[in-house]
Amino acid sequence: MDFWGVWRLVTPRDAWRLLKLLLRFPLFAYPTLSATIQCIRLCNAYFGRKHHKNNVANAFRHALWNFLIAAECKKWTRKNSKAVLWAELITNWHEDFSPNRDLARAMDLHNNEVGRNVFLGNGTVSKEEGITQLKLKLPDAIKIKTSDGLKKHTDRLVYIVDLK
Repeated sequence: MDFWGVWRLVTPRDAWRLLKLLLRFPLFAYPTLSATIQCIRLCNAYFGRKHHKNNVANAFRHALWNFLIAAECKKWTRKNSKAVLWAELITNWHEDFSPNRDLARAMDLHNNEVGRNVFLGNGTVSKEEGITQLKLKLPDAIKIKTSDGLKKHTDRLVYIVDLK
């Protein structure tokens, strides 16, 4: 779906919440857009359109998106924690305005956190090193059937359906 297709789904309430977020963190709007474009381009290159399903490619995309948002926003702040807080707030907003079924939502939120944790654990590494670390998590990704126990896998990607 293109940008305008997605934007048409945003309700006035969601738009208001987004505006409040952007007013709170105005310097992060551009780096977030940049990170989002980078993420989609990289995932299209790695997986084609497969990253739009609830599979391991989608898990990687969510983790990468959060890592890249934090990495890009870090250029605009001195605090890793502020960049990570923004990444969490903006990607949680996205999950709220574009709701999934409960298990898919839990998967997305979990993988978002994995990406932020990679950034926090390696805030001084280059983007390329962070991307490599996330790629190394692909073979160890766990297929889930319920959201029970996700907290014990905080460093692993999770997915629902097999990559086809």
